[in-house]
Amino acid sequence: MGLERTIRHLAPWGITCVLLPACSSDRAQQELQRTGRAVQPTVSAFECGGESARQAIAACRAEGGKYGRCALVAWHAGVTDATACYGYSSKVHERREQLVGQEDQLDAQINYLKDVNADTRQLNVELAGKVETATERTDVAVESLQRAEMTQSELAQLRAILDTESSYADRQLRTALRELQAAERYRSQQKASTAALDAEIARLKALVDETQRQTQALAAQRGRI
Repeated sequence: MGLERTIRHLAPWGITCVLLPACSSDRAQQELQRTGRAVQPTVSAFECGGESARQAIAACRAEGGKYGRCALVAWHAGVTDATACYGYSSKVHERREQLVGQEDQLDAQINYLKDVNADTRQLNVELAGKVETATERTDVAVESLQRAEMTQSELAQLRAILDTESSYADRQLRTALRELQAAERYRSQQKASTAALDAEIARLKALVDETQRQTQALAAQRGRI
């Protein structure tokens, strides 16, 4: 996808602001928040896929775009990753609602934890992909700074995008931590030992530890610029 086509693709959601030097960081953050709300109903592979970011970078550079602008095009190609492609918190909320009335049933709790573990495992896969693409996009930004090809306005906007990405990842992590704490509280209330429950809690703890590592790795990209 060429740069102009990429920009047109993003224009309906009001984020072409990133290519204009006059845009402030506050305006960039407002646009990101508005974009997130606007795209919730329908999300295409372009917005959610990490490969789209690499394609956007390549297309931008092939057409002679400066690295600073290419970094922003790449970030906005995947900006709805942060706002629309995380389904973990809402999915866990739905599962919690389905558990209502069965909280005291051991089998129901074990099955619930199995489902949450599967959700958390998928979240970690998604986070790993986000860390990979965030690293690649930030690499472009770092190079643009070294080449003095990124304006202060572009840098502020890119930082706002990184902050948004980390914020949404943190939200998923907090959900996972709450689930682990709830499971451990439930376990502490059980008088008899249950190997099946203990095993699911142990799996969830390991998964949440991985979620925390991935979230920290994602946030670390912000420190690079």
